[in-house]
Amino acid sequence: MMEVKIKKDEEREIEFEVIGEKTLLNPLKNKLLQYNEVEFVEWRVSHPLISNPEFYLRVRKGKARDFLKKAIEELKSDFKELLDQLEE
Repeated sequence: MMEVKIKKDEEREIEFEVIGEKTLLNPLKNKLLQYNEVEFVEWRVSHPLISNPEFYLRVRKGKARDFLKKAIEELKSDFKELLDQLEE
């Protein structure tokens, strides 16, 4: 089960640690990079055996948390569409 620990949550920046998950972070990063308002987005793992991934997002305008939620909703929709096509 995935757990998220918020490390920083400000108007234009959000940073969090993800416990129990790594595979969703690249699609999330790539989706966020599609938005012009995103100034910087990256995730990293200090040490693959003993560290959890940390995800960082900074936006030029608007609320970082809102863009993060928007990207997650769009990814959910993308994966739902893929699943629906595979079930046909």
